[in-house]
Formats: sequence, C-alpha cells, structure tokens
Amino acid sequence: MHKEIHIAKAVLEDLYWNKNLKPRQIAQMFGIKNERTVRKKMEKYDIKRRTLSEAMTVKMKMPFTGDLAEKAYFLGLRTGDFHGKWVKKCIRLQTSTTHDAQLALLLSAFHKYATFCKYLYKKPNSKQDEWFIYVDLHPSFDFLVEKPTQIPSWILNDDTFFFNFLAAYMDCEGNWHLTKSHEIHARFTFRLRTGDKEILENVKRKLESLGYITVFSLDITKGTQGPSAPFRKDMYNLTLNGRGQASKLAKRLIPLSMHSEKVRKMRFMLKHKDSKYLELVSDWNKIKNQIKKETLPLKEDWCEDQRNCSKQFY
Repeated sequence: MHKEIHIAKAVLEDLYWNKNLKPRQIAQMFGIKNERTVRKKMEKYDIKRRTLSEAMTVKMKMPFTGDLAEKAYFLGLRTGDFHGKWVKKCIRLQTSTTHDAQLALLLSAFHKYATFCKYLYKKPNSKQDEWFIYVDLHPSFDFLVEKPTQIPSWILNDDTFFFNFLAAYMDCEGNWHLTKSHEIHARFTFRLRTGDKEILENVKRKLESLGYITVFSLDITKGTQGPSAPFRKDMYNLTLNGRGQASKLAKRLIPLSMHSEKVRKMRFMLKHKDSKYLELVSDWNKIKNQIKKETLPLKEDWCEDQRNCSKQFY
C-alpha cells in the first residue's frame, strides 16, 4: 500500500503559482518519487495549470552579461547547428538531436541565462524520431537571430575570441578521426565539413596565420543525392592532418569545448599522441561505439517539461 502524501492546497498553490516551481520540483521537496502524484493533487484541489504563455513568462530569462568570450562561443553555435529567431518577446535558440551530448551542450552553454525545453517530434524525410531542444532567451540575445555568413572582425582580430568561436563551431560541425599512416603509424585528423564556405575560409586564414597547416576543398556538389535528400548547396572540407597539427588544436579547444563526445576524442588523442596505430585502434573504436549508444530515450514521458513546451514551430 502506498503511503498517502499530504500537501495542503494553500501550500501547493503557493509553491506552484507564487514560487513558480514545477510539479517535479515540488515532488522533490516532499520526497515524492513521481511528479504525477503532484499533478493529481493539483487536479483534486482544482488548481489551474499554467498556460504556455504563462509558462514562457515565468521561465528564467536573464539578460546577456556582455562577456565577449561568451558571445564569441554563442555565435559559433549559431553559425553551426543552432537556429535563432524571435518568438513572442524572447530569442529562441533551437536544434534537433538524438544524442544526449547535444542536450548537455545546450544546458552547459545557457544554464545561467534560461531554462531549456524539449519534446519528441518526427523529422521530415526521416524514419527516426528526434528531440527538438531549445532555450528561450532574453531579448539582449538578439545577436543570435541572424546566422553569420562571415566571422566578425572583432573575433578574428583576437585569438581568445577566435578559439571560443571555433570551439563552439567545432562542437556543432567538427569531427576528429584516427587513421593508419604508412604501415604502423597513426594519424589524427580534424575536419570541418559544412556548406559555410566563407566561414571555413575565415577559419583557414586565421589558423594559418597562427602556424597551422590546413587543406581546403570542395567535398560534395549541390544536387548530389544524400542519405535522405539531395544536398541543397555545395559542401566543403577544412582539414588539419597529422598528430602535431591535430594535437596542437585539440589542446587549445579542450578547455573551451562543451561537447562531451568531442572532448573525449580530443583527450584520447593527446593521451596517445605517440602510440602506434595498432595500439590505438581498438580503444578508439570502443569510444566510437560507446558514443553511438549514448542517445536520448525516444519516449514522451522522458520530457520533464512536456506540458510547458510548444508543440509547433513558430
């Protein structure tokens, strides 16, 4: 028999409406394992639930501090996988994913500025469901509405700001690879593969000015058939080959990156930069297989904020 939980109506109403706590948070306060118990109490007491508009209003939205290193990182996210736009009176930064590392990235980047939301949806032209994740930010984040077509000069002219931007762009678009070089040696490679030609050219020139050796090339032409649809624009590669080059860049980006999967690969590269290929390939493949398994559970009841999330694209 379950022990009945006693919460007075006045207390529950105050916590929910005046203190702006969620049912999950109230459940934690009273040691209740399932937040549905709190929701049932609210229904029993006839306590009105917040509407979407009210929920968006009570969500934390702190103004941007003006920190330029943070701004450079945020712009790197916006240039990569994340889309920004006005929704009512706030700035929504959004993306879709199946990996928990991408969700953790969003939380790490914006935890002090806003709460996040997520819901399950069917991606067009795909058989697989994905999680749509977003944060609704203070209007002072309006610099995230437009996607940059070039890296701003204030970022390119400052090494600290540039590597913050590149870390975020790498978190979205970058890949680290291990391949065999000659018969026994290992080669680590860093690659950015995107349709942002001018951005990649900016990155190439800046990295080369800092002593890196890069290779830039057209990878896929517009109209080429992809896994689910033809590519809508040309895709380009920016690559750094060799242990020295990749390790040097990884060392700069590890402290700035917020993507756990990519940090794991970079740390592996630095730890084993002097090892031979056959000594590394097994452990490298283990990391890759672990990452493939680290996906978000594709079920609605995992979404803690489901009732406070909009189910449409504004």
